[in-house]
Amino acid sequence: MKDPCKAVFGQVVCQLREMHRLKRGDTICVALSGGADSVCLLRSLLHCQNFFGVAVTAVHVNHHLRGEESDRDAAFCRKLCAELEVPLELYDVDVKAYAAQFHCSEELAARECRYAAFSKVQASWIATAHTASDNLETLLHRLVRGAALHGLTAIPPVNGRFLRPMLGITREQVEECLAELDQPYVQDSTNTQDVYTRNQIRHQIVPLLKKLNPSVERTVGNMIRSLRREDAYMVHEAKAAYARCHTKPHTLEKLAQLHPALQMRCLALLLEEEQLSFDACLLERLAVLAETGGRWNLSGQIFAVSQNGRFYIEKVLPEIAPIAEKVPLQLGKNILFPGYVLEATLVSGQDYRNNWNVHEKFANCCVDYDKIKGEVFLRPKKSGDRIRLVGRNYTSSVKKAVQEKVARERRRTVHLAEDAEGLLYVEGVGIAQRVQPDENTACVLMLCVIKESDT
Repeated sequence: MKDPCKAVFGQVVCQLREMHRLKRGDTICVALSGGADSVCLLRSLLHCQNFFGVAVTAVHVNHHLRGEESDRDAAFCRKLCAELEVPLELYDVDVKAYAAQFHCSEELAARECRYAAFSKVQASWIATAHTASDNLETLLHRLVRGAALHGLTAIPPVNGRFLRPMLGITREQVEECLAELDQPYVQDSTNTQDVYTRNQIRHQIVPLLKKLNPSVERTVGNMIRSLRREDAYMVHEAKAAYARCHTKPHTLEKLAQLHPALQMRCLALLLEEEQLSFDACLLERLAVLAETGGRWNLSGQIFAVSQNGRFYIEKVLPEIAPIAEKVPLQLGKNILFPGYVLEATLVSGQDYRNNWNVHEKFANCCVDYDKIKGEVFLRPKKSGDRIRLVGRNYTSSVKKAVQEKVARERRRTVHLAEDAEGLLYVEGVGIAQRVQPDENTACVLMLCVIKESDT
């Protein structure tokens, strides 16, 4: 075996060792396109499979984008795997139909279809043939579009069950190795066309960089490894900071105490958790919002809000109108707002006294039935509503109390109960002092609101 192949095969072994992922008995499936890189990867893994005690298989996805050329590639892979005695899975996908259905580019559709096929493969690992040359091109592509630290780490060696054992090998080394092996491969004619940004980078920018530094792929690879270590550290710190600041759902607190770099990452984690898309410009805008306060529309009726040191995501729900201005309360189920049920239940005073000191929420929705004056009605809150709550010697604003104690998404559907003397119950807030049960209470009216979907 000549030196070019020794260098390539040796680098693949070293890369797999560094990953610390393989166990004896594992199966590695090569994503085989038939091109030089994937053929070289297949030959490299076959060379070292006994060393690691693993089995090697292959998978080919025919995208049917290049007519006879696509079929030629599939036939080549079938023939190569037969000669090398490698089990092959072959998938046919309709990329054009996928692109039309989901209104995306054929390039993106091809990737989606390809990885959907990979998900069906029964193997411990899927190995893709990304090289140091691909890593350089990816880095340059992201520089052109704009990227933060994580984006500049380019192609990760391990991602889920995907391995990239050739990230330390250049495309030139691949071709030299295959020449030494006298191993044929196919060429994708679209790789010579500069209609794609990546091809322009490959054909126009990379050659200029190599004139300045013939070892640019190796030096950039070293830089990417360094960036990846620093990014991993930042991810670790950001997760710890997020755990401290994420005090309640949809909310971050004490962001100002963090370094700006951690602030940005915590904001990104919150948006990811809320399943909201974002880019660097939006994160910059939200970082300013977190510092100055205010409100910013994210999408539709979803807003980012910063006030009093809290940053939170507010989702304005459609207005839910009550079915009537007020509804007579009856024992059992009561409907005031569509989608919600208020259950009214009578329990003995003794049962209540056995539990009220233990369950605060239980006490906040129970009234002395015999202290009620006249008929009880359910109604939504109105402007100017006030109630004298238990333990207070003054009346409180219902609006203010609801804002303090009720989740934002429920404030529009809060249930109030009133009798002939006024309010006696505000859902999520409490009961009036005048109807509080005591040691002489014989019968307690318990009010409980639940979503119909939970019944």
